[in-house]
Amino acid sequence: MREASFFQTTRGRIVQSLKRHRTRTAMELSAEQGVTPNAVRQHLARLERDGLVTSRAQRRGRTKPTLLYSLTAEGDGLFPQRYPLLLNAVLDELASNGGSESVARVFQNIGRRSAARHAKRFAGKDLGQRVAELADFLRERGVMAEHGVSPNGFVLREYNCPFRDTVASHPEVCSVVHTLMEELLPVKPRQVTSIARGDDRCEFELPISAADAVSATPAPSAGRPAETCEV
Repeated sequence: MREASFFQTTRGRIVQSLKRHRTRTAMELSAEQGVTPNAVRQHLARLERDGLVTSRAQRRGRTKPTLLYSLTAEGDGLFPQRYPLLLNAVLDELASNGGSESVARVFQNIGRRSAARHAKRFAGKDLGQRVAELADFLRERGVMAEHGVSPNGFVLREYNCPFRDTVASHPEVCSVVHTLMEELLPVKPRQVTSIARGDDRCEFELPISAADAVSATPAPSAGRPAETCEV
């Protein structure tokens, strides 16, 4: 969320109007904010460049199409979200009744169900292909993930954690990813760094036997060393 002062600016008030009304035209926003239509369009163009606002054309009657503006998911995220607080409260209650083991079991079960639901994406693929597929899977869920080749096999890195505010108090949440990886990959990953422990990223090493290395290791692109991560 941006600083509260942002919502005191014209751009911030435009964002609040779009939140309140869902869609507005530049003319409607101009009348609301008491600024010229051109000034509003400049603010909207900046908000679109920032990924906070989107627009679509809609024809009203026989006139030429009018642009309707609305918030993107990122724009909606400017407003307070209390989900982490609620999740922490639920996990605190669960831990007080059953201990940290009960919290870990919940997320392990979530990981197993997710692995079973998406198993077809990984079926018939070797280790290298599965690591690449897992990186894609994580990116689809908002994780900045990349994979690459390491001296002993493969490596998977995650540069952000969607549950960072929660894992600080309940590191058992990480069980969902650990279980998912163990269910979908043919080797047990070894975690070498962890955001939950204060590192800047989570990094997993996935070893491979020498016999399988030739078939499972993707050939590096021309001019790129094998250790370079592929994203």
